[in-house]
Amino acid sequence: MKKYLMYLLAVVSILSIGCQKELSFEGSNTPAKGSLQFDISGDCLPKTVNGTYVAAVALVPATNTITVQVNVAKTGTFVVGTDTVNGYFFRAIGTFTTLGANTVTLRGNGTPFAAGINNFVVSFDSTFCDIQVTVLPVGSGPATFTLVSGGTPTNCASAVVGGTYIQNAAVNATNYVDVTVNVTAIGTYTITATGGGMTFQKTGTFSATGNQTVRLQAAGIPTTLGANTITFAAPFATCNFVVNVVAPVAGTLGGGPGACTPVTINGTYTLGVPLVAGNTIQVQITTSAVGPYSVTTNTVAGISFSASGTSTGATQTITLLNNGGTPTASGVQNFTVTFGTSTCTFSITIGTGASAFSADCTTASPDINGLYETGTQLNCSNTIDINVNVTATGPYNIVTTLTNGMTFSASGTFTVTGVTTITLVGSGTPVATGTFSIPMPGTIPCSFPLFVDVPLLPIGWQFTKTNAPSTIFRGQNDFSILQPNGTTLEFGFLGSNSIASDAFTFGLSDFSGTITNGETYSTSAPPTGNYAIFQYTLPGNCSDTYDASLTTVGVSMTFTVTSHNVLTQTITGTFTGTAKNSASQTITITTGTFTGTY
Repeated sequence: MKKYLMYLLAVVSILSIGCQKELSFEGSNTPAKGSLQFDISGDCLPKTVNGTYVAAVALVPATNTITVQVNVAKTGTFVVGTDTVNGYFFRAIGTFTTLGANTVTLRGNGTPFAAGINNFVVSFDSTFCDIQVTVLPVGSGPATFTLVSGGTPTNCASAVVGGTYIQNAAVNATNYVDVTVNVTAIGTYTITATGGGMTFQKTGTFSATGNQTVRLQAAGIPTTLGANTITFAAPFATCNFVVNVVAPVAGTLGGGPGACTPVTINGTYTLGVPLVAGNTIQVQITTSAVGPYSVTTNTVAGISFSASGTSTGATQTITLLNNGGTPTASGVQNFTVTFGTSTCTFSITIGTGASAFSADCTTASPDINGLYETGTQLNCSNTIDINVNVTATGPYNIVTTLTNGMTFSASGTFTVTGVTTITLVGSGTPVATGTFSIPMPGTIPCSFPLFVDVPLLPIGWQFTKTNAPSTIFRGQNDFSILQPNGTTLEFGFLGSNSIASDAFTFGLSDFSGTITNGETYSTSAPPTGNYAIFQYTLPGNCSDTYDASLTTVGVSMTFTVTSHNVLTQTITGTFTGTAKNSASQTITITTGTFTGTY
């Protein structure tokens, strides 16, 4: 494993060049504007790091995340990302629909090369802030720690409960408990406590010893009124704390049990269009006392609404916020509002829409992304941003006419009229070199020029990803190295396509001290045998990384050396097998070949 780290440290600077281009992706609508929040020292606010980071262990995008806050000045699509440090990076892509403070979760990608504290620069719009991630040494296991004592019960007196807990109402981000722990050995941890229909949990990494405060986030629905005993999981099963659950105030809904009266339906609802902050419902409740309330609707066609707060003890109008869903059906949809034992109903008409637009083809030429070479298959990095003038909102599905073996397509829903930007994604394989006119449909058709370059020569590597859509990737060898490390001989290979947007790397470690014809190297081999590592990173619209290494569970890539010419210092070979992508899905790779000169 040490040898694996030494190889990667030698090539990390080159890997970073390919990965950093991933921040250029733009969505299909107007880009958002705003600023990252940071303190006087430039550190992100907040700067929450989630998950465990161990050298040589691939990140899991679902759990290895960081959260930052953006003050949104203009809604629209966004990319919030970091630079690549120590072999990994973080990125989030989406759409801001509300102005003001928005919390963004960036998913981690890649594999940390070495232990230590890594400083990342987070960027959005024209603003930057810093965040630190601690990587534990290779082979690090669970941390050793205890809950700080000093009260009754003695081993968890530090528990401080935050938030209000209402019976039969789901908890939210304001509900948590802070506990103090004494760490005696760094490593990974998971702290869990349950009771009364609630779970409090936090998973992470202790990178320092001594007393530390850990915030356990609540989940679930409190079921029992009054004092609820919340008990920690082993090895702290004798420890507990109390959460006081209050009863919601009793009352009635205006118009119940029939149609809600009065009711105000705010916003526009269209099939396939995600709800925004303006999609709210206003209803009336009447209570006889001041107290907490929780009002919800059922889920219909993929959307629902809810509200909680403190009643006035009289008749008042409350606003139900949406769940952030997307309508999955059109037509009249009937909802039931529930407030304790009181119910009322209302209807929302969800439209199908019928879009109309015309494209400005002059805006396409400066925004052509990806590699266009004769004989090289297009993939998800081949995108074209183009402005369209929307005259009628609704769904759209655009496919350009097949030209020189290529088509470009985009689909979605126009939600507002006026000029917006959409992203066309290419497919097919160019069959000839030169400039070609790509026809763009619309109420007023137009076309834009696209230049296809000569074939890339020589081809230094190539492989086929068989998962749909099946794609052939190929490119050049940028850098190779053959170096001894004790009795072990290591071969490292770095490649890219001709515009350096894709990054391909692998390493072979030979414990016999020679790399000869016919030898095989597997990413699932034990560290004491001939083993390999594999990584392929796609930037921008593709936004994915394929990994296979000793620590990537459930997949295996095998490399076979077909020739090693020591006079020309050239190693050639083949590879095939499986890897994991950023979403931990299995990717099948076939017909891989490589030629590297060291």
